[in-house]
Amino acid sequence: MIVDLPDTTTSAISKALVKIREEGGAVALGRVLTLVIATTLGNEEEAIEAANDASREHPMRVIVLSRRADRSDEAARIDGQIRVGGDAGASEVIVLRAHGDAASDEEGLVTSLLLPDAPVVVWWPGEAPEVPSASPLGKIAQRRITDAAEHPDPVEALTALGRNYAPGDTDFAWTRLTLWRAQLAAVLDQPPYEPVESISVSGAADSPRPSCSPPGCVCSSTRPCTSRCPPRPAPAASTA
Repeated sequence: MIVDLPDTTTSAISKALVKIREEGGAVALGRVLTLVIATTLGNEEEAIEAANDASREHPMRVIVLSRRADRSDEAARIDGQIRVGGDAGASEVIVLRAHGDAASDEEGLVTSLLLPDAPVVVWWPGEAPEVPSASPLGKIAQRRITDAAEHPDPVEALTALGRNYAPGDTDFAWTRLTLWRAQLAAVLDQPPYEPVESISVSGAADSPRPSCSPPGCVCSSTRPCTSRCPPRPAPAASTA
């Protein structure tokens, strides 16, 4: 079920959500977190679809806050939408399309809609703030999810995230390495168990990736990035 609430307020959205819950039997019980998705107008659906899929394993309340990058010529208003049931997976989805000055207070827009006593996760599907933990939404979240690959300069974005890291920051660049890390671990688990003398990892020049240590990666626009990690020195023998 989808309920549209044009030119509304967060208070009216909260009351409508309670009414839908009472009339339709949709409940917030069992929700393990609140997921706040910060995106731009017109890019909400792909993120909502991903959140709905994730909610089948982790029931949650999803709050989508979308706005334009340039809001100077817009009148201030909030268009709300509530999705429950089959249109929301195992979650309840609240979409806030903020226009003009109404989009300036991100924290204020979502605070009254957060689940009580549940952790808050913020996800930026597109370009994220340079310092996620210092952003208005990042300050209220226990976990902040970014995707450096969506930045115009993914490598610089990942470097900046590392430089400004705070506990709770997570980037999809690390998640995308999961299969690769599993395969590498499987290789090292096979006989003859010989010592590893060096490791060379290659990838696309514009792909976010960790490096061993500066200048661990040598990249250009015409060649892939290659990181070569020297073996760690063997621990000193005990004299005891």
